[in-house]
Amino acid sequence: MEHLKIETLPDRILGMQRIEALFNKNGYLICQCTGERIYDSDEVAAIFIPLSPERDQVMVVHSNHAKAFMQNCLLTLY
Repeated sequence: MEHLKIETLPDRILGMQRIEALFNKNGYLICQCTGERIYDSDEVAAIFIPLSPERDQVMVVHSNHAKAFMQNCLLTLY
């Protein structure tokens, strides 16, 4: 398990850097839960959705909706 963390950490950092670059370029990010624009970076929650053991998809959600978004994602798994 520790070996897996070491391999995925750089991908997660790259995902966060891409989100930061998009935010800096556009001045906002789109909430994957509501579709609304997030203009304050302090209100951004990054959620990593595992696609495979080696790969994650990073999603941007407004911090107010992060818990509900994660619960909905988990419910779709079961």
